Amino acid sequence: MFKFIFILRKSVYVLFILLTGCSNVMTKENTKFEWNATECAPEGYPMEIIKGTFLFKGEDRGLYIPDGGTLNGDWGDPTSSHGSIKHTLPDRLEITFFSYTEKQFYRGEFDLPYDRIVELFQQGVNQQKEEKKEFPTYSKMMVGIAPGGAVAVWVKGGPGVEVFFGQAEKVELDPSIAFNLPFESKAQSDKYVQDGLDEAISPEQRESLKKNGIPFDLWSRYRARYHWIATSKSEPIYGFNIKYVNGESERGHFPFVESEKLRLLPAPLQMYFETNKYIYRVNFDDLEIVSAFEQLNAHEGLTEEQQRIGMEFDLQYPRSNSRVRLYNVKESIELKKVIFKDW
Repeated sequence: MFKFIFILRKSVYVLFILLTGCSNVMTKENTKFEWNATECAPEGYPMEIIKGTFLFKGEDRGLYIPDGGTLNGDWGDPTSSHGSIKHTLPDRLEITFFSYTEKQFYRGEFDLPYDRIVELFQQGVNQQKEEKKEFPTYSKMMVGIAPGGAVAVWVKGGPGVEVFFGQAEKVELDPSIAFNLPFESKAQSDKYVQDGLDEAISPEQRESLKKNGIPFDLWSRYRARYHWIATSKSEPIYGFNIKYVNGESERGHFPFVESEKLRLLPAPLQMYFETNKYIYRVNFDDLEIVSAFEQLNAHEGLTEEQQRIGMEFDLQYPRSNSRVRLYNVKESIELKKVIFKDW
């Protein structure tokens, strides 16, 4: 079952579409898949897509991206979508959007890494067959928009993989045309934007914006990758789900096999993992953990092995008593804002 959710400021319409027979017959030459388009924006920085399209490979048409609603969720988490189609995957993106915190329109036209996107969908279908899953691994193309004109694209399903990151340009648009509302004056359109911002963010987020401003480089900082590996002081940890700060996500098992130890990974935002006794859910503060990784990675003159960052969990019960630190051969940093969920 897939959800179709279209959100307007004062109205919420939810249409559930039940899709059956969602299977992809895979051959080496087949490049048509069941997929849909979705969108996201970072929490605390509301955005709105004015118009967006994933353009089909070799065509001047494509699949529209849901628009017209205020986006204010989590970076990398789908907000809404329409029913899937079976069609060629996109090789371009056209998008126009509005940043409420900046009161600024942006527009961008981007080439997407088509071969990489097809490769991921093909791998997902093969994995579906091998594991006898009902649905393929990947089923969505998602665009993320952020202040400063940042634009990211992911292939999403169970896991999520970033395939593009770019920069849209500032544009000046008539708010009446862009928002499709009959504003009679600039004061009226300004009030509409301010009301939208006030409705979308909390008093704490508003105060943070006044005090700290907009962190325009944050979404590019999210994309940095590091050699890191998770361990536990006490009992072993096993299967995990991880959502990374850059919006990617995956499932796997600890300890990493040797080949996985060599992977460069973004900093984690959320982790779920098992021990022999319990399941743990861990939420990191994005700014704290990104800053800690950057600090540990800044040491010069280290070998690759010395530069590797360890994430050591001190697991307790109740879970909220647990602690975690990041370290390398030069330094150790205990994370203060990490939350271990109890239930």
